[in-house]
Amino acid sequence: MALHIYRDYRMDDDFVEDADEQIKSVRAIFEQGDYLAIFGWLQEVLRRDPPHRFPESIIRALTYSRAPYRVIAGKTIVPISSDTELETLKKAFADITAAEFHGARAHLHRAAELLTEGNWADSVRESIHSVESVARVLDGSGEFSKALARLENTVGIHGAMKEGFKKLYGYSSDEQGIRHPLLDDGAASVDEQDAMFMIGACASFVSYLINKARVAGLLSAT
Repeated sequence: MALHIYRDYRMDDDFVEDADEQIKSVRAIFEQGDYLAIFGWLQEVLRRDPPHRFPESIIRALTYSRAPYRVIAGKTIVPISSDTELETLKKAFADITAAEFHGARAHLHRAAELLTEGNWADSVRESIHSVESVARVLDGSGEFSKALARLENTVGIHGAMKEGFKKLYGYSSDEQGIRHPLLDDGAASVDEQDAMFMIGACASFVSYLINKARVAGLLSAT
């Protein structure tokens, strides 16, 4: 019923409470739907109190079939290019479980969703927002460079690493670069590789900032 109303946007009195009809409807998605329809349905089920061990079953099926997709944080299906990238994303989601980073978690989840949907430009934008959300917690200005500088003053950060972070972030958020004129353009020339790189890079940024802040005593260790 929940999928019928909230995913398919259909009237509740059109719902047929018949197991055979529902099985037939779901089977049609897997037999006739494209990957967006199939993964979209699975993701909705993952997020709506799924049956016991349902996420584990989906993970096993994706792994067995060598599909370039995995389940992140138990409810988001995301494309991956390697096991290393998967572990990077898992670590980032683990690092942002603290209450003050709910915003970053939401942005990173949305970036993964948009990546699966094939919306590359919006995925890149959400990835960037996840870093900005963490930066706002670490520095009231919300500026990545100031948050990084604050950490540099309390915890040793190699100069070359700091400059590399600043340049990559500058590329992604510069008013004259990818962020505004490119991502907000309907014809944005951003492809899957760009989006996958940015979600991985931003996930790494998030983990790095959070863990450095903890070492610096700017966050609790829990």
